[in-house]
Amino acid sequence: MSKKKKKIQMPSAARAGIGLLIMGALLVAFGQYLERGALSLYGVIIVACGFVLYMTASIVAKRRAKI
Repeated sequence: MSKKKKKIQMPSAARAGIGLLIMGALLVAFGQYLERGALSLYGVIIVACGFVLYMTASIVAKRRAKI
């Protein structure tokens, strides 16, 4: 009675973007906890890059799926 779920096809760039988002958020949290502004700043930059990478990969994947 087990139903097989269809795997979601996610581009590897989108997975990397999500990984950068998580890693950057952890850096921001540790930077705030340790009161290190530079560490938090690096975390924010990594989060921004991860977000841009994820959104770009998602948009490209949707456009390829339409064609």
